[in-house]
Amino acid sequence: MTLPLLELPASLNYVGVFLSLECNLACSYCINDPEQAGRREILFPIQAKSRRKSLTPDEWVQALNRIPFRQDLPLTLQGGEPMLYWNSKGLDIILAQTPHYYDLLTNFALKPEVFVKNLQGMQHKFQREAPYPSIRVSYHAEEMNRVWQGRGFAELVDRCEALGKLGFKVSPDKAHSDVGIYMVAHPQNQLTAEMQALYAGRVPFETKEFLGVHEGQLHGHYLYPYSTDLIARQLHPQTLSCECRTTELLVDPLGFVWGCHYYLYQSWVAGGPLKQFEQLEKHGFRYAQNQSKIFTGMAPVGHLLDADFSMADLQVFRPCHEYGRCIGCDTKVKNDRFQSYYDHGIAHTSVQIRNIQMPVSLQKNIPELAQLRQFFSE
Repeated sequence: MTLPLLELPASLNYVGVFLSLECNLACSYCINDPEQAGRREILFPIQAKSRRKSLTPDEWVQALNRIPFRQDLPLTLQGGEPMLYWNSKGLDIILAQTPHYYDLLTNFALKPEVFVKNLQGMQHKFQREAPYPSIRVSYHAEEMNRVWQGRGFAELVDRCEALGKLGFKVSPDKAHSDVGIYMVAHPQNQLTAEMQALYAGRVPFETKEFLGVHEGQLHGHYLYPYSTDLIARQLHPQTLSCECRTTELLVDPLGFVWGCHYYLYQSWVAGGPLKQFEQLEKHGFRYAQNQSKIFTGMAPVGHLLDADFSMADLQVFRPCHEYGRCIGCDTKVKNDRFQSYYDHGIAHTSVQIRNIQMPVSLQKNIPELAQLRQFFSE
């Protein structure tokens, strides 16, 4: 069945496709962990496939073909570890049967030759004119040194560089490289002189801002006060209520569309909405018609295989009672793909929040309270 095309708003900044939330690493810091409590392996373990925990490649093709092609809007494949999707097979089917360009967020779980073989000649789907690499490889020192016997960074640089002989562009200039290495600037992560010598002249390397609380201190820059640290720093005994909507299209491994990263990640803490998916499948993926029968409490905005799902569903401000546990990448101040912040000074965030029920006891400690009061309820 061919599903209707979605009408993308011109302002849509990002499409995140979570192929799998399973991972080959068990990092102490992982953005998938809603509490940032070092529980990655417990929350999202790799287990026998006794129950299906993702859409099939053919289902992804049907779902992603609803999204109109845009030259400047790649779909970002991520996880977990997307290289592991469908037992490391099936990615080529998705790439070959959809029109889009793709970005890939990965820890390079597979050897370069295996990864490229699995693409079945679809490398060009990760190659487009962009100011940054389409394949963005994350470096995780502790786990990669464990897996690769103490030479984690060296192995990662070698794997990235090897793509240059397998149909990809590799350059130390990120604007001319299909692949680059990124490290979160967590206080425990250090860029050493040895690391600099390893990547110099070979592949791009950058650090990314650490978002979250470490040893009681908040790191990162956020538009909405206390959005990520209210509970983590024990500033208030409970989360707050607000209204929220996303500026992105976030799709989990089973095709559910979520209103923010926190809701998406939290829904998988107990193993994912597998039972709900089975019920939805029996109803022909008609989520809008059957939501109340399937979900109670925290629920997705929609499902990408539901013919009734539209982008208008993302424009609705919905009640939320989890303000204070937001994932940092949702509420941080950042630039969008239109360079709104760098060029025009307009702060972009992945979610828009209003009517925050902010207690007066918290307001008095907020810098620039006059400018931020617009986000609070009366």
